[in-house]
Amino acid sequence: MKFSVRSYFSQLLLFMLMVLWSFDVLAVDCPADAICRYDLAPGKYSDKGPYRYDDYNMPFGSTPGGASVYYPTNAEPPFSVLVFTPPLSGTQIMYRAWGPFFASHGIVMVTMDTRTILDQVDSRARQQKSVLDTMKEENTRAGSPLYGKIATDRLGAVGWSMGGGATWINSAEYDGLRTAMSLAGHNLTAIDLDSKGYGTRCPTILFNGALDLTILGGLGQSDGVYDNIPSGVPKLFYEVVSAGHFSWGTPTQANDYVAELALAFQKTFLDGDLRWADYLTRPRRDVAKFETANLP
Repeated sequence: MKFSVRSYFSQLLLFMLMVLWSFDVLAVDCPADAICRYDLAPGKYSDKGPYRYDDYNMPFGSTPGGASVYYPTNAEPPFSVLVFTPPLSGTQIMYRAWGPFFASHGIVMVTMDTRTILDQVDSRARQQKSVLDTMKEENTRAGSPLYGKIATDRLGAVGWSMGGGATWINSAEYDGLRTAMSLAGHNLTAIDLDSKGYGTRCPTILFNGALDLTILGGLGQSDGVYDNIPSGVPKLFYEVVSAGHFSWGTPTQANDYVAELALAFQKTFLDGDLRWADYLTRPRRDVAKFETANLP
């Protein structure tokens, strides 16, 4: 093949322009304080992501009832963190599949147990706060697999049933919380009025099932919280036609749309990567109710 100096320099110029263009895209699309991963294209994902992950148990006594931490092993830090609080009578084994799902997409997920499986909403909220605080400390704990890798200003709360009620409380009361996500949330037995949504300060996504007709997570509890969230706070409510109270043990147990929306919401508001906001869209089917407000 004949070598052409002109062709060589043309290709070199094209390469340099592409590099400069990629830096420009990075600057335009990614806010200065956001976590943007350009090796994971924004989209609708319901399966595990591209990153390898591992998990470890938190040191004994560092959390109220014990906790497992799922984290990416080959993604670039820092990592945002989600803390998932269980339902009444539940333990983290019931929903551990959420850990690998988020970790494989570049977000740390902590699945926690409460002191007893019968702890009530208000107690679960206090314990969730404790684990959120502990994860900040994990960033500086010698020997932690996440030493120096946690974005301590990017913490989110997740909860199922009474754990969802706890998450609603912390959406109002935990300073700096970036996101709140509830699954069949329950607040009818809560004492703290912040469980009703009036004081919510962070972007909140609520999932519920139309077949959940009990005090556990039905009777309009999620609807009421969504309606009460103050004006201007980003929020999304998806009620699944085919889901009941126990449809939330995995990201796809209710349907694939739950996983897609949960991931896109956390990428948008927890990581701050606004490219994902385009995927916070109404599912094509299995919708009893879908409402949004104040999304980017």
